[in-house]
Amino acid sequence: MAFAIPVLIGAPIGYFTWSLVCKHVDYQVAKLCYDDNIPSTQKDGSPLTMTQQLEYYPPRSMTMSMVGSVASCGVLGKTMFPAATRHRLFFAKAPPHANIRIETLKLGMELLVRSGIVFYGTAVGGAVTGRLAVASVGTKS
Repeated sequence: MAFAIPVLIGAPIGYFTWSLVCKHVDYQVAKLCYDDNIPSTQKDGSPLTMTQQLEYYPPRSMTMSMVGSVASCGVLGKTMFPAATRHRLFFAKAPPHANIRIETLKLGMELLVRSGIVFYGTAVGGAVTGRLAVASVGTKS
């Protein structure tokens, strides 16, 4: 139960925030790569959502998005978790006369931040790679 509940709660939250980051980055890169002739309002005058505006652009390459995500995950993982950091976070003993609760909180927060950088950086890398792959093919023809 101690493992199942965080996974059951965290997996959907992680997926939806990851896809939201990916969508926002994809939209910003698409605006940079293509003409800005996309309408911003619907026929009735209401503004278009970001998802509706993304439909005007060509879809990004899912294969290249996956390649970019895997590559950026490897690079960010090695950058954010070098050997000394892994040892300090997972295996090192607390300093003598330290409050173990405070030390655990500090290490937990650092682990959360470093993991978040890797997790969401992977989304950014995949979105940028997938969009640039489509944009570079579109400009050659």
